[in-house]
Amino acid sequence: MTRTSTLPPTRTPGRWTARLASCAAVLTLTGSALTAAAAPSQAVTAGVREFTTTTTFTVPEDVTGLHIEAWGAGGGGAGGNGGTRGSSGGGGGGGYVRGAVTVVPLETITITIGAGGAGGAGGSVDGFGESGSDGTNTTLQRGDTVLLIAEGGKGSFASVGGDGGGGTAPADTALGGGGFVRPGEKGQQPGYGGGAGGNPATVGTSNPVGRAAGGGGGTQGGTGSPGFPGTAGTDGYVVIHWS
Repeated sequence: MTRTSTLPPTRTPGRWTARLASCAAVLTLTGSALTAAAAPSQAVTAGVREFTTTTTFTVPEDVTGLHIEAWGAGGGGAGGNGGTRGSSGGGGGGGYVRGAVTVVPLETITITIGAGGAGGAGGSVDGFGESGSDGTNTTLQRGDTVLLIAEGGKGSFASVGGDGGGGTAPADTALGGGGFVRPGEKGQQPGYGGGAGGNPATVGTSNPVGRAAGGGGGTQGGTGSPGFPGTAGTDGYVVIHWS
């Protein structure tokens, strides 16, 4: 019996080679697209940071100018008087300063946040309360060079509204003669804390919550009773913007 041999169809090498090359091209293109999609975007240099504690700030790379806002700490409220001698006034709010500073990329700026003044103790049954202490200044420095000072608010005296300290900036600095400076707000009397530092200046700034406020004055004790203590002023605050 005669056997017929069945052979697989003849494959043309050129055709398969072309198909493999086409698939490789598709894979290469797909891989490139995935690589491009996963690549990190370009670094964004614009930014903003807030500071509520004393620290240092390193100027970002490629940044040569900073816009700075600073508030001094609020003064403490005086203690209330004993008996019916009256309530005491609140401490003054801290001063406010803002301005532009020219800087060098990667240099270090030292930020010192002002501490709120302590509240005064309440008076004895027949005595007067103690005065609140002043809030301290908020400062920014480059080495030994002071870039700005936002002064702390004044502590109040018993039964007297305390004055708010003014914000200042040295004339010979990158702030160009002081930038924008607003004195602290005067304390109120009787028995109320001073307003936030530079309270009217907080509109449109980075301090809408009113940091740097003066402490509240203590109220009188009433017949046969000691006065109540005043409260401490609020610490200072700094916001730095760059682009």
